[in-house]
Formats: sequence, structure tokens, C-alpha cells
Amino acid sequence: MTTTASFRVPPHVPQALVLDADPWQSGEIQPHDWLVELAGGEGFRYCTHNPLGPVAGEGCWIALGAKEVRAILIDNKNFVSRDSTGVGKLIGEDLVLAPLESDAPDHMRLRGILQPCFQPQAVKAYTSRIRTLALQLIGDVTGDGRCEFIRDFAVKLPTQIFLEIIGLPLADLPQFLEWEDIVMGRSEPERMAETWLKIRDYLEQAIDERRASPRDDILTRMITQTAQQAVDPEGEALGMALILLVAGLDTVVTALGWHFKYLAEHPEEQERLRRDPALIPAAVDEMLRAFSFTTLLRTAARDVELFGVKFKAGDKIVCPTVLGSRDADDYADPARVDFDRGAMRHLAFGFGQHICIGMHLARLELITAIECWLAEAPTFRIPNGYRPSWHGGVSLGLDALELEW
Repeated sequence: MTTTASFRVPPHVPQALVLDADPWQSGEIQPHDWLVELAGGEGFRYCTHNPLGPVAGEGCWIALGAKEVRAILIDNKNFVSRDSTGVGKLIGEDLVLAPLESDAPDHMRLRGILQPCFQPQAVKAYTSRIRTLALQLIGDVTGDGRCEFIRDFAVKLPTQIFLEIIGLPLADLPQFLEWEDIVMGRSEPERMAETWLKIRDYLEQAIDERRASPRDDILTRMITQTAQQAVDPEGEALGMALILLVAGLDTVVTALGWHFKYLAEHPEEQERLRRDPALIPAAVDEMLRAFSFTTLLRTAARDVELFGVKFKAGDKIVCPTVLGSRDADDYADPARVDFDRGAMRHLAFGFGQHICIGMHLARLELITAIECWLAEAPTFRIPNGYRPSWHGGVSLGLDALELEW
């Protein structure tokens, strides 16, 4: 058994398929472009760097294209979701962030608790609130002529909406903003484990309060229905609360960053959307495709062969959504952002039974944010000489984004 970088290469991995370079830390190149350049193509490569970093303690296979990503994500018999976030391992607990990390038969049972709350019709009820908050946040900065977009807008909009939807006090917003910066990799990575423990403790206390005094909110719904199902009420309610936090915060924050960076760099596209706001939903889907940022992880449940590659039980397989969403077999000129591309089946929200349960809410927040900015603010741009910083890993995100107008 050979060792490369900090991970061991198992003996069943052909040396020709080993990728020594780190595809998650892009340096000078935007992480989407770096990942596609280094690992895009067909089949699978074995990477000596894992996007979960030291938490994983091992290397991983990378699915290199759309057909490979779809094949892994739809095969929940051979490739399971348990431990796919690394949070349980990070904090040293047997914790399942359900339904994302749950497998059959539990997955559909737990997903069914949340599904009604995030269907398109249910999400429409938040339209007015999202718009009101977006306009308020924009009004707070437009008179300054500049802002740090991630801090001043991108994290505040979805975080506050998340607190309102799940039923947590808005007075705790500053605490959540601090925690979010750490667990999403934007600051103080050495504090990630302790921060997850603080979030766990906070949510456990909120769950205990709902058990003693139920309310009309999603948190109470999760507690009530997991108790009725009587499988693991305490663990499942906590895991679901944690995954709602991760999905509800990171997805929209990260997408807003990439979308506004692109628009700031392309004033002609801003102007086009200002003239024709009806194009904004299609533009959001195209930017979700071009700047897909999540990496979904699976574990081989048994020895299995796929597209000529032999996986051993326990092998980790990662599916970077950008490699699927920028596959030239599925999209002409895939690196180009084209608002006229038309209907598409991009992989930004995943694929198969674990497709993002909050995708309709995420789309609504993204569309509304762009509509409000283009209606209320002048043409915005990135200041001369400023280079936004970003991070790789499970989520390819911007650390900061300075804008001026």
C-alpha cells in the first residue's frame, strides 16, 4: 500500500487513476475552473486529498462527469449517504444529519416530515417577507456607495429567513452569523469543531423548549413527528435541525456570492436583466449551473463495479456538482454563462432521492435578491485592484466580495 500526501492509496486503486494534486484548493484560479481543469472528464479518479480534509482521514474517488455523478447519486443501494457531511466525526458523536445522511428505509420517512414545508406552494408564502427583508438590507448600504456583499447582504438574508421559518428568535441572529462564518469555512477553521458543538447545544435546548411548550413552527413539527414515529426521536429531531441550518444557510449564501460576482464583472448582463426582469429566473438557473459549488459524498456499501472502475466496500466517492453541471456532453460550451440556454437539468441541487429539499426556497431567495438589487441599486462593480478571496472543499465559496457603485 502506497502513501501519497496525507492519505493512503489502497491496493485496489490502479496507479494510473491516482490524482496527486489537490483539486479543492485553487489558489489563483476560481475553484470551479480549477476543479474542472484538474479533474473534469470521464470516469473516476482516486484523489489523495479529501474535500472533508483531516476529518475524513482518507482519500476518495471523484466522479468526473455528469453521467458518473448521476449514476452514483441515484444508486442508493450500492452507494450510501451515512457520514456524508463529516459533522458527526468532527465532533466525535454518532450523529446523523437527516434526511441528507440517512439511507433507506429511514430517508423517505424523515424527508416526508419536511417535504410539505418546502413545496413550491408552501414556499410562495414567504415571498413578501423575503422581498421586504431584501429591500431593507439593500437600503442599509446603497447610500454608502459600496459594501462587502457577503457580510452586509448574502449572509443576512437567508440566515434571518431561516430563523423565522424554523422558529428561532431573531435576537440570536448575530450569534448565528458568527457561527455561520466559522462552520462554512470563511473564518477561524480551528474553531469549527467547537462551533458545531455550540450549535448542537443551542438546538438541543430549543428542542427541549418545544417539547415542553409546542409552537406553530417547523422545529415543533419535526419534534412532534419524529416522536410519533418513535424510532430515535431525540437524535432524529436534532439531526434534522442541524441539516436545515447547513442547507438553509450555506446554499443561498454561497450562490448569492457567485451570482453577484458574475453580475458585477458583467455590467452588460446586469443591464439586460434590468431591462427584462422576466429573464431573472432563467439567469439564476444558468448561474446555478455554471457555478455549482457543492460536493456530495457517498460510501460504497459493497464491492461494486461502475464504468469499468472497481470500488471496494467502504470506499468514499465524491460527486462535485460543478463537474456534472459543466460536462460538455450535456452542455455546449459549458464554461460560458448563457442566460438563453433554456431549460436544463443542472446538478446544482443534487440528483436522485436526496435532491435538495429546499431548492424552491433557495431559488425564490436568489431570484428575489437579484430583482431587488437591480431595481433599487445603481450598476455595481468590483473595485479596481480588488480580488475576491474564496475557499474550496465540500462547498466552493467566496470569503468576501467587495462591491461599489
